[in-house]
Amino acid sequence: MIISAVVTLGLVGFLFALLLAFLSKKLQVEEDPKVKTVLEIVPGLNCGACGFSGCRPFAEAVARESKIFNGCLPGGQEINDKISQILGITGCSGLKSQVVICCCGADETAKKISTKYIGPQTCQAAQITGGALDCRYGCFGFGDCLGICPVGALTLDKKKIKVDIAKCIGCGQCVEICPRNLFKITPLPEITGFYSVACSNKEKAMNVKKVCAQGCIACTICTRVPESPYYMKDNLSYIDYSKSNNTEPLQAGMDKCPTKCIVKLDG
Repeated sequence: MIISAVVTLGLVGFLFALLLAFLSKKLQVEEDPKVKTVLEIVPGLNCGACGFSGCRPFAEAVARESKIFNGCLPGGQEINDKISQILGITGCSGLKSQVVICCCGADETAKKISTKYIGPQTCQAAQITGGALDCRYGCFGFGDCLGICPVGALTLDKKKIKVDIAKCIGCGQCVEICPRNLFKITPLPEITGFYSVACSNKEKAMNVKKVCAQGCIACTICTRVPESPYYMKDNLSYIDYSKSNNTEPLQAGMDKCPTKCIVKLDG
């Protein structure tokens, strides 16, 4: 009886396996060959700059809708032109419209450090313990963001993060990982060069000077240059990028800044 039961169960299992194999073939949804072709030519970074969660969702949407959406920004114009050819369309934009800036431009010589930090050398860990940086808004400079950038647009020099605007695709992954929210996504200007206020300290001038030699002291000088796109909010200078289509007032504000917290990023 035991042998009979085992044989019966074995036969039932075998029949179910055959049935599942048949149904999987019968009900299988054929993938559009365009999806595979697109996946073969995109870089495969899964950066999300295209507006989708990864390369496969992007390729599937491209094949399904026969349009390129925001395009593959890391791939550049050449890759986007190839995708357009696959779809049989023209007029691919594939051009980035935004980048990120780092709102802390002070290096290790400008940041005041009055205590010694002993712990994991990561920004996330330093944020939990308070780190050794006197400025509550500044960059720890451990570079958690470097490894997550899919195109290598970020570098670290003397505890200062630099953004290569030419490489940056505005995917925003650095925005998510920075524990001090120092990265901001901004529209890419039509003018040559990119200006930003590299400070996040919203405290009054006296407190800013105590912790950083390059922080914004809310002097408002930049806001008073002719046709200024600069404005003040919470003791901190900002740039209205919708009004920054002229380099002269941007450069004038940077030149007059007494602490040099306004910087120009070429790219």
